[in-house]
Amino acid sequence: MLRRVFVASTVAAVVMNVAIASANGPEARHLPPASGVMRTGPETLPPAAFGDFCRRTPRECAGDAKEAGRQELTRQRWQELVEINDIVNQTVTAQSDLSVYGTLDYWTIAGKYGDCEDYALTKQLMLRQRGWPMSVLLITVVRDENGDGHAILTVRTSRGDFVLDNRQPRIVAWTATPYQYIKRQSSSDPRIWMALAPGLAQPRDSAISALPVSKR
Repeated sequence: MLRRVFVASTVAAVVMNVAIASANGPEARHLPPASGVMRTGPETLPPAAFGDFCRRTPRECAGDAKEAGRQELTRQRWQELVEINDIVNQTVTAQSDLSVYGTLDYWTIAGKYGDCEDYALTKQLMLRQRGWPMSVLLITVVRDENGDGHAILTVRTSRGDFVLDNRQPRIVAWTATPYQYIKRQSSSDPRIWMALAPGLAQPRDSAISALPVSKR
């Protein structure tokens, strides 16, 4: 019991230190330049492991009572984004689902370990706990520079769409990444996924729906 208390207090101290550093860091002091807005296409199939995640944790896939529109990006809200992004990126250790859960693709809220979609889901949950509406916090599937699948969190704000990424220490405009955007959650219902332009996925494109997620 004493060891558990010590570990919990150590983790809490790390989180507090990261939060303080984030709030006082240069990134949080000024709002970012305006970004572009993603254009969505038709409805498409969600990743298979996402469906399993929703069956296990339906509360994490519940939408808002109504679509909230874009989040007004005040300095306080921007600081919250920076803080949550830093906390999750710095306290979760990247590990593959195979090494942690014994399966190739398993979506969950990250504990000590996680891979890309676990980072994104954890940031989404923590921002919802800060009062952000689900309709502006969208898990997004992309292909990276090597053509591998990867998951990030896209945030829809009054200044455009921004990306929270476990591979990138800073929050950036979605247009400032090297990724090919494939699909993301719908802002009207997080259980529904929408294709993204350019390169819109077809509604029944099984190759896109089965896009593997990179394990880092």
